[in-house]
Amino acid sequence: MNFTTRLLMPLAAISLIAAPALAQSFRIPTSGTPAVEIAKQTGWTERYDEHGNLTLFADDMAGAILLRMITAAPGEPMPSNAEMAQVILTGAGAKPYHKSEKTTFAGGPAEAFYSDLTIEGGPVVNIKVVVRKHGERSIAVGVTMIPETSTAAQRQKVDTQFAVVRIVG
Repeated sequence: MNFTTRLLMPLAAISLIAAPALAQSFRIPTSGTPAVEIAKQTGWTERYDEHGNLTLFADDMAGAILLRMITAAPGEPMPSNAEMAQVILTGAGAKPYHKSEKTTFAGGPAEAFYSDLTIEGGPVVNIKVVVRKHGERSIAVGVTMIPETSTAAQRQKVDTQFAVVRIVG
């Protein structure tokens, strides 16, 4: 299975599930290393999907965070950060990224790509795809999805949860 196939993420189906949550850690992949790990704060609901993604949903509909760690097979070419971001955004049905910048993610240097997704009958969702290469063969991906209608406090809640992501292994 190639990178493109493994990266298509079901971002368009943003249906937030409200449920009380206790702070605990989750990781993707669920076993093995390297992995992306996040300490889920109270007020978030987690869901693993069939594509190998971990998504956390804010209980107040402030937004969602999607995480993924991908390790390339021997001999499989590694895409650039921009190529990876574009595959993710295209798979989600979002617009091409309109801005990119250097950032940090999970304790190391990364690159962020910004776009928007229009959901029929719903708000415009601001998407930030963050890509961090880890070692020679692995890539950590983090995506924030925040409805344009979210308040500054709600946006901060998503950013605060996103900031606790780390890579293990």
